[in-house]
Amino acid sequence: MKFSLSSILGAAAVFLALSTVQAAALPLNGEASSVALEKREIEGLNNFGCKLTAAHPRPVVLVHATLLTVDSWEDFAPILIKKGYCVFGLTYGKYKDIPGFGGLAPIEDSAQELGTFINTILTKMNVTQVDVVGHSQGGILARYWIKYLDGAGKVKNHVGVSPINHGTTLSNIVTWAKAFKIFAPSQPLFDFMAPSFYQMVDTSDFIKKLNAGGDTAEGVTHSNIATQYDEVVTPWKTCFQESAGVTNVKLQDLCFGSLNEHLLMVNSKVVLQFVLNQLDPSTARTANCLSGLFL
Repeated sequence: MKFSLSSILGAAAVFLALSTVQAAALPLNGEASSVALEKREIEGLNNFGCKLTAAHPRPVVLVHATLLTVDSWEDFAPILIKKGYCVFGLTYGKYKDIPGFGGLAPIEDSAQELGTFINTILTKMNVTQVDVVGHSQGGILARYWIKYLDGAGKVKNHVGVSPINHGTTLSNIVTWAKAFKIFAPSQPLFDFMAPSFYQMVDTSDFIKKLNAGGDTAEGVTHSNIATQYDEVVTPWKTCFQESAGVTNVKLQDLCFGSLNEHLLMVNSKVVLQFVLNQLDPSTARTANCLSGLFL
């Protein structure tokens, strides 16, 4: 496949800007940067011998963000498992043998991959529904699976952690790229390496299709938590679903001192308590700055 000089230069400029945003999202100690590159074993994850109970009758499926892997749930998953949940997760969206990163493939393909994974869980665990917790791109895969594939009726609770429900301007990088007429020329190269990237732009055909006719699914209890310091999903309120009956919460309304940005949402005990409350409202605790003391 050949690319024009304008597409290469445009992609380079967009990629440089994107990389700057992603780098700013990483903690100073570099822990998050290793998440996508190092394989870790989360004890108890994907255990088909796990016993469902009356208190926790559905498996919980964790769906990671773009560029990350299932190992990004290393903080959330062990606590969910300790509390008696049967927890499952996969690394989806690998593309063109690019090592160490998930969430790169076309989102429709990743949604089907997630759906196949969930169908296997349903069969092996002998249940009809799961609960889904999705971070960023992981917060829209099940929505697409439910709406356009074979996922209808198979998800009870869907919890989005900084989900990209209505797309992103990527801290206005998209707006800037369009203004300088390098956005469209860059797309062929991005589509060759990581087709999901352009699909998550707020004006993309994919985002329009995802939300056509409403941004919720019948029979699913939807909830979302977002951070005002999000630099990846911007404006941050695009994380929220607009339909009636959705629980949309800003992290800083639960704990004003939370500085978590996009990637670090899955390292927040306040966010984890919010997730636990959505999965089982009967045992809910107030999610606040002290949540880490009780988990």
